[in-house]
Amino acid sequence: MLVDHSSWEWIIFLTLKLLKTFGLLPGAIAAFWLRKFYQKHRQRRAMEGWPTTEATIQIGRVHQDGPRKYWAEVTYSYFVGEYRSGTYLRHFRREEQAYDFVRLLKDRRIQLRYKKSAPDNSVILDRDLELIGLLVPELR
Repeated sequence: MLVDHSSWEWIIFLTLKLLKTFGLLPGAIAAFWLRKFYQKHRQRRAMEGWPTTEATIQIGRVHQDGPRKYWAEVTYSYFVGEYRSGTYLRHFRREEQAYDFVRLLKDRRIQLRYKKSAPDNSVILDRDLELIGLLVPELR
Protein backbone atom coordinates (compact mmCIF):
# COMPACT_ATOMS: atom_id res chain seq x y z
CA MET A 1 0.00 0.00 0.00
CA LEU A 2 1.29 3.46 -0.81
CA VAL A 3 2.04 5.77 2.11
CA ASP A 4 1.61 9.52 1.93
CA HIS A 5 4.70 10.65 3.85
CA SER A 6 3.53 14.23 4.24
CA SER A 7 0.47 12.98 6.14
CA TRP A 8 2.59 10.82 8.44
CA GLU A 9 4.98 13.70 9.10
CA TRP A 10 2.00 15.84 10.05
CA ILE A 11 0.65 13.14 12.39
CA ILE A 12 4.06 12.68 14.06
CA PHE A 13 4.43 16.45 14.50
CA LEU A 14 0.93 16.75 15.99
CA THR A 15 1.49 13.74 18.26
CA LEU A 16 4.70 15.23 19.65
CA LYS A 17 2.93 18.56 20.14
CA LEU A 18 0.11 16.83 22.06
CA LEU A 19 2.60 14.95 24.24
CA LYS A 20 4.46 18.19 25.02
CA THR A 21 1.31 20.18 25.74
CA PHE A 22 -0.73 17.69 27.77
CA GLY A 23 1.87 15.35 29.23
CA LEU A 24 2.58 11.72 28.59
CA LEU A 25 -0.68 9.94 29.42
CA PRO A 26 -3.21 12.49 28.08
CA GLY A 27 -0.96 13.13 25.08
CA ALA A 28 -0.75 9.40 24.32
CA ILE A 29 -4.53 9.08 24.55
CA ALA A 30 -4.98 12.07 22.26
CA ALA A 31 -2.43 10.61 19.82
CA PHE A 32 -4.35 7.30 19.79
CA TRP A 33 -7.58 9.06 18.85
CA LEU A 34 -5.77 11.16 16.28
CA ARG A 35 -4.52 7.98 14.58
CA LYS A 36 -8.04 6.54 14.56
CA PHE A 37 -9.39 9.76 13.09
CA TYR A 38 -6.72 9.70 10.37
CA GLN A 39 -7.59 6.07 9.50
CA LYS A 40 -11.28 6.94 9.19
CA HIS A 41 -10.40 9.97 7.06
CA ARG A 42 -8.24 7.82 4.77
CA GLN A 43 -11.02 5.27 4.38
CA ARG A 44 -13.53 8.02 3.64
CA ARG A 45 -11.25 9.41 0.93
CA ALA A 46 -10.94 5.95 -0.61
CA MET A 47 -14.72 5.55 -0.56
CA GLU A 48 -15.28 8.76 -2.46
CA GLY A 49 -13.21 8.19 -5.56
CA TRP A 50 -11.88 4.66 -5.81
CA PRO A 51 -13.65 2.07 -7.97
CA THR A 52 -14.88 -1.15 -6.42
CA THR A 53 -14.49 -4.82 -7.24
CA GLU A 54 -15.12 -8.07 -5.46
CA ALA A 55 -12.40 -9.87 -3.51
CA THR A 56 -12.23 -13.38 -2.12
CA ILE A 57 -10.67 -13.96 1.28
CA GLN A 58 -7.97 -16.61 0.85
CA ILE A 59 -6.02 -17.03 4.08
CA GLY A 60 -6.53 -15.91 7.67
CA ARG A 61 -3.98 -15.88 10.49
CA VAL A 62 -3.86 -14.60 14.05
CA HIS A 63 -0.70 -13.04 15.50
CA GLN A 64 -0.06 -12.20 19.14
CA ASP A 65 1.72 -8.96 19.94
CA GLY A 66 1.77 -8.63 23.72
CA PRO A 67 -0.44 -10.04 26.47
CA ARG A 68 -3.75 -8.52 25.26
CA LYS A 69 -2.98 -7.60 21.68
CA TYR A 70 -3.97 -9.93 18.86
CA TRP A 71 -3.97 -9.17 15.15
CA ALA A 72 -6.25 -10.91 12.68
CA GLU A 73 -4.55 -10.85 9.28
CA VAL A 74 -6.51 -11.91 6.22
CA THR A 75 -5.15 -12.12 2.70
CA TYR A 76 -7.52 -11.57 -0.20
CA SER A 77 -7.31 -11.77 -3.98
CA TYR A 78 -9.12 -9.76 -6.63
CA PHE A 79 -9.06 -9.21 -10.37
CA VAL A 80 -8.37 -5.82 -11.99
CA GLY A 81 -6.73 -6.48 -15.36
CA GLU A 82 -4.88 -9.35 -13.69
CA TYR A 83 -5.09 -11.20 -10.39
CA ARG A 84 -3.81 -9.20 -7.42
CA SER A 85 -3.73 -9.69 -3.67
CA GLY A 86 -3.82 -7.58 -0.53
CA THR A 87 -3.93 -7.85 3.25
CA TYR A 88 -6.41 -6.59 5.84
CA LEU A 89 -5.39 -6.28 9.52
CA ARG A 90 -7.64 -5.85 12.52
CA HIS A 91 -6.75 -5.56 16.21
CA PHE A 92 -8.47 -7.57 18.97
CA ARG A 93 -7.96 -7.76 22.72
CA ARG A 94 -8.89 -11.43 23.02
CA GLU A 95 -7.48 -14.31 21.03
CA GLU A 96 -10.82 -16.05 20.53
CA GLN A 97 -12.30 -12.87 19.02
CA ALA A 98 -9.49 -12.72 16.48
CA TYR A 99 -9.93 -16.40 15.57
CA ASP A 100 -13.72 -15.95 15.26
CA PHE A 101 -13.19 -13.00 12.94
CA VAL A 102 -10.78 -14.97 10.72
CA ARG A 103 -13.15 -17.94 10.69
CA LEU A 104 -16.12 -15.75 9.68
CA LEU A 105 -14.16 -14.18 6.81
CA LYS A 106 -12.62 -17.36 5.38
CA ASP A 107 -13.69 -17.97 1.76
CA ARG A 108 -16.09 -15.00 1.81
CA ARG A 109 -16.48 -12.61 -1.08
CA ILE A 110 -16.34 -8.98 -0.07
CA GLN A 111 -16.31 -5.61 -1.78
CA LEU A 112 -13.02 -3.73 -1.87
CA ARG A 113 -11.84 -0.45 -3.30
CA TYR A 114 -8.70 0.06 -5.32
CA LYS A 115 -6.83 3.05 -6.65
CA LYS A 116 -7.53 3.35 -10.37
CA SER A 117 -4.03 4.58 -11.24
CA ALA A 118 -2.38 1.88 -9.07
CA PRO A 119 -4.69 -1.16 -8.81
CA ASP A 120 -2.29 -2.94 -6.43
CA ASN A 121 -3.25 -0.31 -3.84
CA SER A 122 -6.50 -1.64 -2.35
CA VAL A 123 -8.49 -1.32 0.85
CA ILE A 124 -11.35 -3.17 2.52
CA LEU A 125 -13.42 -0.62 4.38
CA ASP A 126 -14.74 -1.25 7.89
CA ARG A 127 -18.10 -0.04 6.56
CA ASP A 128 -18.17 -2.88 4.04
CA LEU A 129 -17.46 -5.42 6.78
CA GLU A 130 -20.25 -3.91 8.87
CA LEU A 131 -22.65 -4.27 5.94
CA ILE A 132 -22.18 -8.04 5.91
CA GLY A 133 -22.51 -8.21 9.69
CA LEU A 134 -18.94 -9.16 10.56
CA LEU A 135 -18.12 -6.27 12.86
CA VAL A 136 -20.59 -6.83 15.63
CA PRO A 137 -19.89 -4.92 18.89
CA GLU A 138 -18.48 -7.91 20.78
CA LEU A 139 -15.79 -8.35 18.10
CA ARG A 140 -14.52 -4.79 18.40
